[in-house]
Amino acid sequence: MLKRLITSTALLMSLSAQAGPVEDLDALLSGHQTAQARFTQFSMNESGARAEESTGHFVVARPNRFRWVTETPFMQEIVSDGDYIWIHDPDLEQVTRKAADAQGGSAPAMILNGQIKQLSETFEIRKLDEDTGGVSLFELVPVDTENSTFTRIRLLFEQDRISELSMQDSLGQRSMLTLQGLEYDTELPEGVFEFTPPEGTDVILDQGL
Repeated sequence: MLKRLITSTALLMSLSAQAGPVEDLDALLSGHQTAQARFTQFSMNESGARAEESTGHFVVARPNRFRWVTETPFMQEIVSDGDYIWIHDPDLEQVTRKAADAQGGSAPAMILNGQIKQLSETFEIRKLDEDTGGVSLFELVPVDTENSTFTRIRLLFEQDRISELSMQDSLGQRSMLTLQGLEYDTELPEGVFEFTPPEGTDVILDQGL
């Protein structure tokens, strides 16, 4: 009996030790039902300086509802109610509606929605360093490099919360998303994921996505 217990304990320890970067990233991002934060998003030019900076806030309720609001330099809101994605450009008085599953191939959306196992089907997930002072860094490299929008995505975590998401596309352009005041599993306002096109707004039905 003691021998069996020792063997079982050793096996469990072995399996635990074999947990890889996919499991580590899944543990960090998939254990929450909602998330909300403010964000700053910017691209980087060849010299590494910031360009095209925007700010705003977002709310996510897994698996497929979110509200992403860009406040500066111009207003835009993107809302997924689970069935449709609504893209509202107030300055243009225009709304575009498309099927919610059109975001399925978007790596940033899958990351923020905690869909790490699905993400691992198209990206190789690596952990670049061990946790040091509550800071850890992951890198995602596409399996199919010829047909992927991104050539590299890096995720920085501080105290088990994602704080930065950097992306490099197939043209070599780099963009960064930084999060401030990230909160998990807080009570959300009723109707936060509902969207009704404002009166007088042109609605475009995107059937191609």
